[in-house]
Amino acid sequence: MNPYNPPMKSWLDDIEVRLKQVLPLHVDKAWISSIIPQASEFPDYQVFNAICEPARDLVYQGGKRWRPLFMLLTAKMLGGSQALEIAKQLVALVELPHNGSLIVDDIEDGSDLRRGKPATHITHGIDYSINAGNLLYYLPTITIDSAPVADSVKLRIYQIYANYMRKIHMGQGMDIAWHHDQETIPDVAAYETMCRLKTGCLAAMGCEIGAVIATDDVATVERAGAIAETIGLGFQILDDVINLEKGNPGKNRGDDIVENKKSLPIILYATAHPERKEHLFSVFLKAKQSGYNESEREILELISYIEDSGALHQARLRAENLFSRVLQEIETLYKPSSDREFFIELIKGFIQAAQ
Repeated sequence: MNPYNPPMKSWLDDIEVRLKQVLPLHVDKAWISSIIPQASEFPDYQVFNAICEPARDLVYQGGKRWRPLFMLLTAKMLGGSQALEIAKQLVALVELPHNGSLIVDDIEDGSDLRRGKPATHITHGIDYSINAGNLLYYLPTITIDSAPVADSVKLRIYQIYANYMRKIHMGQGMDIAWHHDQETIPDVAAYETMCRLKTGCLAAMGCEIGAVIATDDVATVERAGAIAETIGLGFQILDDVINLEKGNPGKNRGDDIVENKKSLPIILYATAHPERKEHLFSVFLKAKQSGYNESEREILELISYIEDSGALHQARLRAENLFSRVLQEIETLYKPSSDREFFIELIKGFIQAAQ
């Protein structure tokens, strides 16, 4: 089953429409009035186009949009068509912060590429890009204000949003701290905590919001979030593996090493071979100082050692175990339906794409 066939295709089209309502391709006075009413009288209101341009460039380059799809599926599975229609109005809460985090992440990591094109800060400058990343964190909250739900539900959505936005920044902070520490390899538990915070957060947030639209049962809402968070962790581990095996789409193979990322394969390799840590850190240091092109030989040599050690296989196996567990949890939380099957096939599709 192709998860992007109808009805998924129609949902994806709807997501794009909703994103453009919140972040339009061209700013006009009506949009400005909805965001900051007093600014619509500003003589040079077109300046807001320049402010939004870096954000638009990244958001509309594309992306799988799987986080908002998870949100819509959760709402539909738990609350039916009425909950789905409400959730559609809130998809920007998941997708726009994701893109904002990518802009900021690329600045923090010094990345050159994103989705096969120059990173936002390369194209638009660091100052505009930081502002755009932060704008994408706050802009989508306007959808909560206009959502056709009770004030008590709006408050709960705001609480969920604030909770997960705090988490994602703490997870990113952990990742940054490990980039700068040239002497420490975190353990697997610490790494997985970081990934749950940094990568699992927005998927969990979307599913909790989708669930809270549909039900007031706290345990169900929390379980929906926990399932999505674990999926996010599994995806991050697969992303780590792909980075070293063949390179992520639009990026160089092994550029995690240039960014000094302590990914799961690196952690497993260093833990199993402490006698090789000195070599590992020396490659990290050269890659960070000299960049990918000057360090490519050393990077690929290190990757060959990691492959031979079995660390990539172990990391992939960990991701597969997480997905196996989470698929069982999906079948216990959600009643049998075509929507549940779409949810499962969507997850399996991304797993297969990483093979």
